Amino acid sequence: MKEPLIALTFDDGPHPEYTIQLLDVLDSYNVKATFFLVGNLMEKYPDIVKQIVARGHAIGNHTYSHPPNMELETHASVITELDRTDAVIKKITGMKTDLFRPPKGLVDGNLLSIAEQKGFKTILWTVCADNREAPTPELMAKRVTDRISPGAIILAHDGRYKSRWKDVAATPIIIERLIIAGYHFVTVPELIAAGQIQDKGIGK
Repeated sequence: MKEPLIALTFDDGPHPEYTIQLLDVLDSYNVKATFFLVGNLMEKYPDIVKQIVARGHAIGNHTYSHPPNMELETHASVITELDRTDAVIKKITGMKTDLFRPPKGLVDGNLLSIAEQKGFKTILWTVCADNREAPTPELMAKRVTDRISPGAIILAHDGRYKSRWKDVAATPIIIERLIIAGYHFVTVPELIAAGQIQDKGIGK
């Protein structure tokens, strides 16, 4: 019987306050996560990117400038967004990632095709903690735990808005409840390697 694995992911960082707080929370539970990072913010906070990697977490490409809708970008613009972020990651960490997550999860066949041609796996999610119907950290955690199953990918956020303190506060609640429920947290690459990633991985 396979161990029920799930992946916790964070979008839109790095952020000088929220990302650091989340790294400390994750360390306290010995949980490894996957951070989908924005290129121009990585250039601004390279030391935080190095911390993410040094603490054993995975990183993914979340575009260079976080366009509002990647589906509307030109072919050349999509390639630029991916390539610039790829170059920033390599410059800061010496590593290359094959994970890509489009901002807001907005993706069409053309974008998927470009990402695949560039060697990326497009990773979306099963459940997002942030939702209008979940205005508090407690309700955010409940939203996640009510919708979870083995192979699920959880989306939370560590950047762009001041409200991300809620994601920080919700994270230990999510972790504790799912550990009690028998789940084991892994990075997205580990989830893929274990063959447990949910194919449907899409949601708001």
